[in-house]
Amino acid sequence: MTVLEQDVITAKTRETGTSAARACRRVGLVPGIVYGKGIDSVPVALSSSETRKLLAKGMSHIHRLKIEGTDFNDRIMVQSVERNPLTGEIIHIDLHRISMEDKVRLEVPIVLTGEEKIASVGLILQRQLREATVECLPNDIPSQFTFDVSNMGAGDTLLAGDLPIPDEVRLVTAPEEVVAVIVAPRRTVADEAAGAEGETEGEAQAEQVPDNQ
Repeated sequence: MTVLEQDVITAKTRETGTSAARACRRVGLVPGIVYGKGIDSVPVALSSSETRKLLAKGMSHIHRLKIEGTDFNDRIMVQSVERNPLTGEIIHIDLHRISMEDKVRLEVPIVLTGEEKIASVGLILQRQLREATVECLPNDIPSQFTFDVSNMGAGDTLLAGDLPIPDEVRLVTAPEEVVAVIVAPRRTVADEAAGAEGETEGEAQAEQVPDNQ
């Protein structure tokens, strides 16, 4: 399944510079920049509702952007989002104009299924990678990579190279990078002490059994 263009985002032009960006944020707008092959960079401002629309479908989604007061009406993707480290508020957004004939590089979510079966036999799924970097044409962008871990056992490792990557998509993430590992629960000191105590009690009871011979 690939990511298809489904919605239209509207933005306004704005002045450049830090003070202009701050002025946007004071009135509830998110400052951003639109750039790409064959165009001059365009500083823009988006409403909070348009920003939510942009991010609701993930970074790999293709949108159509219209900039009010200009002739710009083209396909874009979210390239990066800058947030306030304390509040999490979006303070800047980069939008990349794309051509359907040029390959793009992006992060695709990794979805693992079957974790319930792993847990039912007392094993633990440890996630280490949640997105894979790929390169492909916009029409070939996958919405996600899905892998069923239900048949994996203790000590098994899922690598990026094991993911179901379509032929038209190139995996940029190193194939040997670990996505997830299946591990058995570690015995705690209390568990080991309880086990040792049980063994001691068993030995003591065995010694108390009278010899009937």
